[in-house]
Amino acid sequence: MDARRGTSPDSKVSAALHFAREVVENRGCVSDEEFRRLRDAGYENREITEIIASIALFVFGDYFTHIAQTELDFPEVPELVGS
Repeated sequence: MDARRGTSPDSKVSAALHFAREVVENRGCVSDEEFRRLRDAGYENREITEIIASIALFVFGDYFTHIAQTELDFPEVPELVGS
């Protein structure tokens, strides 16, 4: 459930998940404060670059799947309650 909610008990992972959510929700426009939080959690520029690249790859894949109307071949997961 934590993965689907974007949470983690590990503070460093939690910082990355928070940053990723901010990037997606704000369409790439994140504040200097968000970068500072990520760096304060122990991430270096190369790791931040990897996080951003991963986000871009997943967004591209999602958009492509929607546009191509790809038929998914795995079962749907139930909605999260209370998210």
